[in-house]
Amino acid sequence: MTRRTRSGWRLIALVAVSSLLLAACGSDKKTETTGGSQGSGSATIGFVGALTGDNANLGINIRDGIKVAIAEENAKGGTQINLKEFDTAGDAAQASTIKDQFIGDKSVIGIVGPAFSGETKAVLPALQAAGLPMISSSATNKDLPNVVPGQTVFHRVIADDALQANGIVAYLNSVTPKPTKVAIVHDNTEYGKGLADDVDKGVAAKGLTKATSAPLVVDPKAQDFSSTVNALKNAAPSHIFYGGYYAEAGRLRKQLVDAKVTADFISGDGSLDGGFITAAGAAQAEGAKLSCPCNLALESSTGSLKSFYDSFKAKIGKDPGLYSPEAYDATKIFIQGIKAGNTDRAKLLAYIEGFGSYQGVSKTIEFEANGNLKAKTFFVFQVKSGKITPLQQIEAS
Repeated sequence: MTRRTRSGWRLIALVAVSSLLLAACGSDKKTETTGGSQGSGSATIGFVGALTGDNANLGINIRDGIKVAIAEENAKGGTQINLKEFDTAGDAAQASTIKDQFIGDKSVIGIVGPAFSGETKAVLPALQAAGLPMISSSATNKDLPNVVPGQTVFHRVIADDALQANGIVAYLNSVTPKPTKVAIVHDNTEYGKGLADDVDKGVAAKGLTKATSAPLVVDPKAQDFSSTVNALKNAAPSHIFYGGYYAEAGRLRKQLVDAKVTADFISGDGSLDGGFITAAGAAQAEGAKLSCPCNLALESSTGSLKSFYDSFKAKIGKDPGLYSPEAYDATKIFIQGIKAGNTDRAKLLAYIEGFGSYQGVSKTIEFEANGNLKAKTFFVFQVKSGKITPLQQIEAS
């Protein structure tokens, strides 16, 4: 059954489900509303993700991308878009605790988020039950579309970890000299472990030698990674891949350099943030490779990505970060649907299910039937002179 033909029965079913479940939901406690007052000429989008905690930068990048999209659209007049923010601290348990705040708030008709894979997995069943459409700009775990069999609400504007892992392995297989031994490390989170396991499998499939028989694991809440650093030093890898987020990735990189481990360091999109350089120290971060199935909006960008950079800088007062362009695009898709008259959850979901494609600033966005993004482009960046700079673009399989 095609995505477009499925949307009709979904609309009928979701109207009924939404009416029943929204009346039965728990707390309707609201966070601060921005962008105007709720009324007949307005609609509300929610942000769900980390605004506090060790990896809050990523959530703030997303929230700020949403703000830019809303500010631009509200300046045009017509239906005014409001934003309500729901802070998960990047924690799946906290996301589960506060989920009734955004699911039970009848004014919220779509959410950009959740930001991280673990929290997405935790709340996706409730989102599906309530018929609340979501578009994540950053949750990449490949199994998320399968959390709820037959789900309809899940969408993301970033490629999943299967593609990201293929890109990382393709990069490793392309460097000169080729890796002699590759070590895999992860933080045991839904995101970090999933990505690292796929990289591990890809390394083996390409015939690259692994430095350890199985990936090594660090506790992201720990400050001292000495046992892992010592194990890596003894294994003497030529390359180290880390699956996890920027705060821990930076600490690990610093401790590796301090221990005189000279292996090339590579990490995924969760580490592609200036916080990685802060946590590692500029000198220790130098030369590290950070990758993403997404692009960054930089001062040197061109075209629509540069226009977004300029708008973001003017409105937020700083450079856009990782996932800011994706969040902007996700919000624009919601707004396009709302301004076409889809001002309740069921109608907005049906619109997203059948809208076709959208030319965003980050990429052309088209959803697979399961909500995944159709995309193959993968980017590698490096830390150079204390800044994250473009290095290589790869077409991953």
